[in-house]
Amino acid sequence: MADADGRSLVVIVDDDPDLAALAAIHVRRWGHAAHTVSSAKALRGFLGDHVPDVVLLDVLLGDADGSELVAELKDGFPGLPVIMITRSTSVEAAVRSMKRGAADYITKPLDFDQLHRAVDAALEVGRLARVEHRVAAPREGDEFLGILGASGAMEKLFQRIENLAPTDVSALILGETGTGKELVARAIHRASRRAQGPFVPVNAAAIPHDLIESALFGHEKGAFTGALDAHQGFCEQADGGTLFLDEIAEMDFRVQAKLLRFLQDHRVQRLGGRTSREVDVRVLAATNVDPLAEIARHRLREDLYYRLRVVSLRLPPLRDRGDDVELLARHFLVRAARRHGRAFTSMSAGARVRLKAYPWPGNVRELENVIEEAVVLHRGEVLGEEMLPAEIRDPASSGMPGAPVPEPPPSPWSRRERRELEALERALEEAEDDVEAAAEILGVSRATAYRRMKKYGLSRPA
Repeated sequence: MADADGRSLVVIVDDDPDLAALAAIHVRRWGHAAHTVSSAKALRGFLGDHVPDVVLLDVLLGDADGSELVAELKDGFPGLPVIMITRSTSVEAAVRSMKRGAADYITKPLDFDQLHRAVDAALEVGRLARVEHRVAAPREGDEFLGILGASGAMEKLFQRIENLAPTDVSALILGETGTGKELVARAIHRASRRAQGPFVPVNAAAIPHDLIESALFGHEKGAFTGALDAHQGFCEQADGGTLFLDEIAEMDFRVQAKLLRFLQDHRVQRLGGRTSREVDVRVLAATNVDPLAEIARHRLREDLYYRLRVVSLRLPPLRDRGDDVELLARHFLVRAARRHGRAFTSMSAGARVRLKAYPWPGNVRELENVIEEAVVLHRGEVLGEEMLPAEIRDPASSGMPGAPVPEPPPSPWSRRERRELEALERALEEAEDDVEAAAEILGVSRATAYRRMKKYGLSRPA
């Protein structure tokens, strides 16, 4: 279990205090937390309040047989890696320990380079065991890492999350408002090696443009008017964990360039600071709009987009999730009833039909609000159709699903290409036909700018 600073905890169990202290010094040098105990009894007492990530265990303890203690540890902590420390004369006992579940053994006198490699390998084994547990165990009914769903669309999403989470790559989460983008980001974090580190969510749309740089990267005292104290930005706060940037297309265009540099070198320099520091952060981003359209509108840098979307996850809207509507509605009903002291336990057949027929433009968030409103305003054990809002009972009365959108006039270009062309023309005009400057404005390479000019038949400036 990571300590307050996010370090892995290694417990050293040896009745030789000098060797235990020396091993602890090396473990701390490797960036981990270390704790030493000299007996099985002391170890049991420590484990009553702590969960280590690795145990270094002497085969021959004064009050216990280390090889027997391994079995006890594995019973109490199934995924806990144990490395045996043994004299050359007691290798047989170490082998017995491995048969009972130990991960490895090291002989005395200790080779600390070998021990370092063994500890790193054991930490990785423990991490993978935790990931496997999180991926397999959370399927309580139809729940996966805190996300509820049983439809085919959600099963495909769960598979992508399962494959993505153990890696450390950036990802872009796409989906309409209310589909649960932050929930997916938290699921990825929970199933990653960073699960014990911080998860820092940032809504770029909620932070004023003139404050977003300071919010992300921090500032030093006196960096600007009102900076009375030094401030740690979100990137530093997420060190050792995951930074989730929601509504990334709403971020100030100039700050996007600094974010791109951060993604490339993982170094943070506060406003007003003279030095930078390296941080270990995984970045997940999300948007509810078409990122390519935002690139064409000069609202999202193209190079930042491709840096973020090493992997992309597209969340299905609720209207495409079939029986998940009823599954989610039951979940929200029971939870809201418990929270507000109501007796609701089920829904009528009519209510279920109405809920499944509604198109849910606000997706899961809208469904949750509708159920909670019905629970608050009514009493009973069965939520009936008549308790639902008018727009759910009769979508036509509120203009839904609405008149069909007229087809756009014929054009040689798609809507996205037309926006791309307009953005290119504006950038060239703003840059006075300097292609390199126009490329910088668009956040693309000069070659890309020339390629687009050729595609759309724009003359190349002299």
